[in-house]
Amino acid sequence: MAQDEYVTLMASLPALGPMLAARHAPINSVRLQTRLKQLHPEHLAELTAIADLLDWSRLPLAGTDDELVRRARTVIPTLSSPTVADLARDRMELRTLVSALRRRHAGQEAPSAGVVWGYGRYVRRLVSGWREPDFGLAQSFPWVNAARACLEKQDSRGLERILLEQAWHLTDRVAGGHVFNFEAVVLYVIRWHLLYRWTRYDAEAAAARFGGLVAETLGSLADLPHPRAELREAVS
Repeated sequence: MAQDEYVTLMASLPALGPMLAARHAPINSVRLQTRLKQLHPEHLAELTAIADLLDWSRLPLAGTDDELVRRARTVIPTLSSPTVADLARDRMELRTLVSALRRRHAGQEAPSAGVVWGYGRYVRRLVSGWREPDFGLAQSFPWVNAARACLEKQDSRGLERILLEQAWHLTDRVAGGHVFNFEAVVLYVIRWHLLYRWTRYDAEAAAARFGGLVAETLGSLADLPHPRAELREAVS
């Protein structure tokens, strides 16, 4: 692929900056989609396929696995860029480890042979190391014990932060040499989605906390005697 075929497109996209420091995405989704219309049709189709596969909403701890794994097996071999294919594989392996953590935390045994649940190089190791706290994979995934601790403490924000950081780092690992080509566009869009997810998580968490405080306050007020009730009691 040409290394400079998308100079104009990449130059039109604002820098994303560090994910955890962001308060909001530097470009909204409508403007980003407008910029992406500069892609060749085949590249746009490929980007859509990988963005759908790596959609962060598919990572919830209550999610299912088989449909996504089957889709990965279909999509990843068709990707024209080895860099993008490697990134997709790495993200699917991250998700597989999260799936193993979720299943084990729920008290499930290791998936039996023939069950479609994971993708990549570590599926067998996860099954064989099911009873090890880190599945025997802490060397390959140094964050696994921290993620397990968050899951056990029901610290959803902490777990979300770990996983988003790891997904962001995966893009850094494959970004070298990609500045103005298709891979650069894909990496930008994937990072944008991660950054957007993190900033939206903050906003949603803040809204939930506020809602909880309001509900708690309203509940406390509901428990108080109504002024007219107090008046009736005083004169009875």
